[in-house]
Amino acid sequence: MGSRPSSRTKQLALAAVFSAIYVTLRVVPTFSMIGMAGQPAQFTAGDFILTSIAAIAGLWSGTLAVVVGTVVAFGVRPPIFFGLDFLPAAVNVSLSALLLSGRRLVARGVYVILLIVFLASPYSLLYGYDHIPYVWLHLVALVVLLSPFAARIPSWISRGGYLGIVGFAGLAFVGTLAQHLAGGLLFELALGYVGGMTPARFAGIWRVIFYLYPEERLVLVAISTILAVAIFRSFQRWGPESWRD
Repeated sequence: MGSRPSSRTKQLALAAVFSAIYVTLRVVPTFSMIGMAGQPAQFTAGDFILTSIAAIAGLWSGTLAVVVGTVVAFGVRPPIFFGLDFLPAAVNVSLSALLLSGRRLVARGVYVILLIVFLASPYSLLYGYDHIPYVWLHLVALVVLLSPFAARIPSWISRGGYLGIVGFAGLAFVGTLAQHLAGGLLFELALGYVGGMTPARFAGIWRVIFYLYPEERLVLVAISTILAVAIFRSFQRWGPESWRD
C-alpha cells in the first residue's frame, strides 16, 4: 500500500495547481484600475479568486501560488511595480488565510502596519473631503477585524448556507482592503519615491479615487464572494477543510 501524501507534498501540490489557475486568470483583463495616471493597468480575473485561493490552499500554498503565478504571467502581463506586482494579491491571500486559521492577532497586526505606513507616507492623503478620512472604508475593515465577527468567519464558512456567504463576504472585504493599502503603497513608490511625482499631484489623484475606490472594492468583494462560495462548495466534496495547513 502507498503512503498518504505528506502535508508538505499536499501544500506544494495545491500551490502548483493554483499557480497554474492564477497564471491563466491573471492574463484576462477586466476593468481599469482607478488613478493609475495613464499607465495600462487593469484588474484581472485573477483578482476575483484570491479569497478562494486563501480558503482552499491556505497561507503558505496560497501565497506561494500568487507569487509564482504573478511572476510567470510577466511574460504576457509585464510588471509595472518593479517586479513587486505580486505583493497586493499576496497580502490579500495571506491575511485571509491567517483569519481562517485562527491567527487573528497576526492578521490584525499585518493590517494595522499597512494602514500606519500608508498614513505616514508623505504621498498619502489623510482626508478626502471635509473631515472624512481618505481611508474611511479601510477603518471599517479594521473594525471588522477587531470585532467578534472575525473570530466567527472560519466556523461560518464551514457551516455553509447563509452564514457561509456572510463569512466569505467578510473575508473578501477585509482581504481586498488590505490589498488596496498594499497597492496604494506600491503606487506611491513607483510614481512618487522613484518617479518624482510631487505630494500635491498625488493629493489630486487621491481626491478622485476617494469617491471611486469604495465602489471598485465592493464590486471585487461581491464577485469574489460568489466565486468563493461556489468553488469552496465544490472543493468540499473531495477535500474539506484543506485551508488549515
